[in-house]
Amino acid sequence: MLKPCNIVISTFWVFIFLLSGGCTNNDEPLLDELVNGIYKSRTVTNYQVNGMRDGATTQVSIEFVLENGERVQLELEVVYNPTPILRSGYWRLYGKQSGSGNVQAKSLKFLGGQGEAPSLGGRFELEEDSRSRFRVVVPLRPVNKPNW
Repeated sequence: MLKPCNIVISTFWVFIFLLSGGCTNNDEPLLDELVNGIYKSRTVTNYQVNGMRDGATTQVSIEFVLENGERVQLELEVVYNPTPILRSGYWRLYGKQSGSGNVQAKSLKFLGGQGEAPSLGGRFELEEDSRSRFRVVVPLRPVNKPNW
């Protein structure tokens, strides 16, 4: 049987462990491809989020560079009414195995944008011919103005 002091110490360490796990913030994007009915993770070597807010609408372009040089580009239009909603989304894969289709938001994160650039992130499903092809997690990140 544990002594009261040991119970307090054990409880303290469990609390610290749960607190630290709940406060972690993954800043890395994830991109999984559906292959033969199973999602397989693809290595993202770089990604960039660009766009611009115009009133109640934000146009966002997200580009993922993959380990083999392929690129996946998402074009999103987010509106606020009063919460953010993905009005439209389109994706395209550039590389050996090209593809394209629509983007569905599974969860959408949006912050700020009143005095400076908004931040956008979330979980998205990329569909091709009405079937899932990729699932993507974009960490909440400021939308930079494009350098065109």
